[in-house]
Amino acid sequence: MEQQIEPEQVYGASSHASRALRESHNFETIFHIPATHRLVLVRSRSQGCPPTAIGWEHDEYGSDGRLVARYRSFERISPTGERQSGWRKFDCVGELVSKEDDLS
Repeated sequence: MEQQIEPEQVYGASSHASRALRESHNFETIFHIPATHRLVLVRSRSQGCPPTAIGWEHDEYGSDGRLVARYRSFERISPTGERQSGWRKFDCVGELVSKEDDLS
């Protein structure tokens, strides 16, 4: 038997989801960026009101200033309130190098 969700439960989940998606992440730690490299936020986008999904794009530069890698990461809350997140690392020519299905 499927559980019925009352409107106030959905609103509560949306409010909580919105807060969770706005929390800051330490992307240098998540992506294992060396201290001698620089990580630059290129773009971030949110979807929904309140936000139910956020995506980020970062570029990593080496100590010599050259592009080392590009990252795409996301965090979203499903309609059932389940948190999903992950990231993908691409080399400077766009080939997938690694991925992780968790932002923590």
